[in-house]
Amino acid sequence: MTLEALLTFIGILLAVLAVARPVQRYSFKLFVPLWWLGAAMLLALVLIICRDAPFGMQPPFGWSLPIVQYGLTLCAFLIPVGAAIWGWASWQRARLTGKNFDRVENLLQAALREREFDEVERILQKNHQNLDRLPASAASVLFNPTMVTALVESHSLIHLELLAEMNFLKSLRNRYGDVDVVTRELLRSDPSPLRSAVVSVYGGLEHLAYADSERALMEKTFQSPDWYVAANAHYPLIISAMEMLRNGKVDEAYNGVGRDYEATQGISGRAHCSIYLAIKTEVLAIEAAIGDRVEGDFYISDLSQIFRAVQERSKFDRGIWENRLSNREHATPYAYLLYEISSDLRELSANALISATTESERWRAEPPGRVAQDLARSWSSCTSSVADSEKQVSSEFRNEIIKQYLLFVLALKSEPAEIYIGPTPTVDGLDPWCDLFLKELRSEFVSCNCRKREAIRDAFESLDQGKYFVSREYEWLGQKLFGNPSGQLS
Repeated sequence: MTLEALLTFIGILLAVLAVARPVQRYSFKLFVPLWWLGAAMLLALVLIICRDAPFGMQPPFGWSLPIVQYGLTLCAFLIPVGAAIWGWASWQRARLTGKNFDRVENLLQAALREREFDEVERILQKNHQNLDRLPASAASVLFNPTMVTALVESHSLIHLELLAEMNFLKSLRNRYGDVDVVTRELLRSDPSPLRSAVVSVYGGLEHLAYADSERALMEKTFQSPDWYVAANAHYPLIISAMEMLRNGKVDEAYNGVGRDYEATQGISGRAHCSIYLAIKTEVLAIEAAIGDRVEGDFYISDLSQIFRAVQERSKFDRGIWENRLSNREHATPYAYLLYEISSDLRELSANALISATTESERWRAEPPGRVAQDLARSWSSCTSSVADSEKQVSSEFRNEIIKQYLLFVLALKSEPAEIYIGPTPTVDGLDPWCDLFLKELRSEFVSCNCRKREAIRDAFESLDQGKYFVSREYEWLGQKLFGNPSGQLS
């Protein structure tokens, strides 16, 4: 290599750095020690000088001059080129170590300023296993809402993948806030594993593919009881739903005809409703805890809070509720949400009982644990709330919601086949479950107003006694609730 060639090579490297975007320059400086490149260029310059300068020195060890000149030329070429290749390989590897962790924030800040996040995503993917050493200030930039939104919209789930690592999650100084930012974005973004998980179970977005990678990610996060509690993931779910209800922007649409919202074919309105997605994500999380037989506080009361908030915004308009286009079972989107929450609590209660049952020659249910108790309390709270729903829902809808609870109690009393799937032998240990749900319902109605008393009595009297287990236990339930089948609460 000649001096001119070396200078040309240096000029090309400088030109590459000059035309690179700020994020790329920060990335290059992060992974490639520039002093190595400078030292390589300097060494090549020294070799060229030794070869070409008229020092009048003879080659050492009796080497021939042409061989020495050839060796100096070859080394002067290989050293800078090798340094450049090594630098490119180091940049491609993008390995974060203790030496450059403190400088990551500069790159993240540059990406945020320039609104360019491809390089950030690449680096995070290369290092997601050891990012628990990321400085707190860098982590706060990493979970900036603008950056989270941009990456999620580009179909990158790197932020949720990072949060899925328990070590990284626990290393975050503001982990609840970071989980909040990511969860809110996943609730409103089109590419979202939350939506995929909900739609795969409950429908609403036809032909949506639930990728295995998304399924695995959900199982490590929102459907993992340990992660769900550690991340306090319930909070951004309920807060997002409550905020959407509180601002009232959807009141007009959600008190209208709900056929599009409840549709099972094509794209339904609920598939892009953060209220619905938040509810169902919590339901899936609680269902996972029940399946794993994990007892703890999974904030089941969130469902009853959302239920009451939805009921407050719901308006009974006879023209809508009796419209031939409306579904008489749940005429409006708000009615659909109320119906779904009540049904979810019923299904979760049934799953809790099934999970607590030991199957043998004679089945036996273990006493209800913390999760079952919270389910009974939340479901009875919803039942009590809808009993006082004058001008919010129709009387028929109100009765159906209350009857759902009463039928569950009657099934616990004498017809477990209404709860268990498939042929069911005699099940021992159901009395504590029946007592729990009956006690919670009575506690809601003991000191309630007259409208609630009338509502539960109307629902009770409208029970279908054509079902044998209903007619058999009708007087028993009336006695437990009212003191006599047709009287007031005792």
